[in-house]
Amino acid sequence: MRPSRPEPQKVLGYITLVCGEVVTGDDESLIADLDYRYRQYPAVKIARLAVDKSVQNEGLGRQLVDLALGIAKHEVSRSVGCRFVIVDSKRNAVKFYEKCGFTMLDTQANRDREEPVMFVDLSKVD
Repeated sequence: MRPSRPEPQKVLGYITLVCGEVVTGDDESLIADLDYRYRQYPAVKIARLAVDKSVQNEGLGRQLVDLALGIAKHEVSRSVGCRFVIVDSKRNAVKFYEKCGFTMLDTQANRDREEPVMFVDLSKVD
């Protein structure tokens, strides 16, 4: 008799973080409530976020974003001084990221992008 094999494990979700930046160009009004006005701000970027279809709409995506925000605020920003978490959101994920506290970078060019840039100010994250 062969020993029984364990059920294969399946990845249900993942998130990846990379270094990034928010670029405002000459429009200082893109990001409100900043003490210092620059054209570029260091950021952590959510490069990939995926949740298996079998567990979508069960809160795993939100938990992964919360994990990323916590890592960015409590680990990364203390070491390298970044202020924002950004994401190039797919159109069908904009509302999801808004529910997670992200704001779309408010320019016509960004709103017209296939994957608009959205951001969270880490100084406003608990």
